[in-house]
Amino acid sequence: MQIYTNATFLPMTGEHDGFEAMVVDDDGVIAFTGPLHEARDAAGGHGAVREIDLEGRCVMPGLIDPHSHFSGATQYFTAADLGAARSIDDVVRLLAGFAAKRHWPLGAAGGATDDGVILIGVGLDNNDLQGGLMPTRHDLDRVSTALPVVVNHVSGHNLACNTRMLELAGIGADTPDPVGGRYRRDADGTPDGRCEEPPAMSPIFTYIQSHQRLDMHDLLGDMQDLYASHGITTVQDGATTAHDAAVFADAADAGLLRLDLVSYPMFGEDVTAIFAEHAAFDAPGYRGHFRFGGCKLFMDGSPQARTAWLTEPYTPGPEGPGYRGHATVDLDRAYRFALDAIDSGRQLLCHCNGDAAGDAYLDLYARAFAASTNPRKRELRPVMVHCQFARRDQFARMRAWGMIPSIFVSHTWYWGDAHLANMGRDRAMRISPVRDALDLGLPFTFHTDSPVIEPNLFEAAWCAATRVTKAGVQLDTTQRVGVYEGLRAVTANAANQYGEGARKGTLEPGKLADLAVLERNPLECPLDADAPDCLRDLGVLATIKAGTVVWRRGPAAAAR
Repeated sequence: MQIYTNATFLPMTGEHDGFEAMVVDDDGVIAFTGPLHEARDAAGGHGAVREIDLEGRCVMPGLIDPHSHFSGATQYFTAADLGAARSIDDVVRLLAGFAAKRHWPLGAAGGATDDGVILIGVGLDNNDLQGGLMPTRHDLDRVSTALPVVVNHVSGHNLACNTRMLELAGIGADTPDPVGGRYRRDADGTPDGRCEEPPAMSPIFTYIQSHQRLDMHDLLGDMQDLYASHGITTVQDGATTAHDAAVFADAADAGLLRLDLVSYPMFGEDVTAIFAEHAAFDAPGYRGHFRFGGCKLFMDGSPQARTAWLTEPYTPGPEGPGYRGHATVDLDRAYRFALDAIDSGRQLLCHCNGDAAGDAYLDLYARAFAASTNPRKRELRPVMVHCQFARRDQFARMRAWGMIPSIFVSHTWYWGDAHLANMGRDRAMRISPVRDALDLGLPFTFHTDSPVIEPNLFEAAWCAATRVTKAGVQLDTTQRVGVYEGLRAVTANAANQYGEGARKGTLEPGKLADLAVLERNPLECPLDADAPDCLRDLGVLATIKAGTVVWRRGPAAAAR
């Protein structure tokens, strides 16, 4: 038994509640919360009791990641970070420097390189580059014509690659644009290396997955530490491939997972085969900290890349007048996918950034829900992911099926300025309309879509409370919510999104002792972005999963 004492407990059961001590039993479950003397009495008679003095730190429930791509966290350890690039020349320099540090031969024109070496750059935002365009194969051929080179856009919805990569992936002048995707081309029709949306990117990723020298098993420790360093105890892989499902299942059986991992096999994969092959993980409970949560569907692209699907046109750009983006999926196939999910009793997550995408998802879910004969279909908690331009009437429609909006609210800071340029002031001012969701009684959650950005959910709560862009533009303040509501979004609300509210999300007897030990009470942190102790920079000292410390920040961590 453990007794946690001398802390500010933030149980997330009410904004101003708290208690003096908490007892955790030998199974990692909270057994008691209340006065210290009663905690000692409750723990007495149960064998050895250890009192843990938290030295005045703050303890709250472990944060729950409502949507990210855990498998993508490999890029933090294996790819060149291009986030600081401000020109194509910077991109070339950073890629070449990354290769040099790893002693990868860039080779001469036509030369051969070792199989399995693929130079990948991540975190590039074309909005930060001079000229505002992604590099082409001609630019990336300056890095190497022998080594395959791939640059992923920060949104995850487009990429650029060199000529060698196009050749290896079998993409040429005769390759048609897939449904929902596009290959940008030179004047002679040859692809110029820019691939937009997952259907067009798929051949590149398929080649990488089958040829790259990368063993995710070796990186799982670092990947989990990344999330745990932000106080997260439950993580999501929000678009799982068959390959990654197998990796996760093997890791779970080998005891390599310390955090709970919920996986959503994605549209485009044989999801039926994935569930059948790993049937032991297709259940509400975890096996080795892993389980399937449902299925993932995509409806559109990224607003900062001007590929989100909107009802009203973007501001004038290279696409021509009246451009509104487009669906990235065949809607008939998407309907059948949704119906299969509902009939099989699976939660459906759907990527929707633009409001036209939101309309399409709501319409097809309504049709599928009506057609399904599943008697428990109202219990499935479908999710609309991102919701950047969701309208109030769309939030109101969600209530019919208990649909949950999971809002990528950090867009306000990271891409608010790009949205002002791409959408115009009126629409951009109300991106991530969290207050509308709150007013309508929807149990919204926040996410980071990591590795799009780091999995910092305290920053997400800060973004919802401030709604300020990087350039200092104040977005619509009527869509703000308080810090406490923001923290609920990544604890209690997120637990309910997973159907785990009885076991996670608050500090109450009977729930798992999933805990984040923090430097300060987040409710008392300043919101000024320049303040040294700002909420968005709140330090995590230790992360505890079911009563066991799974990550700590050096010897100064409080829970030692």
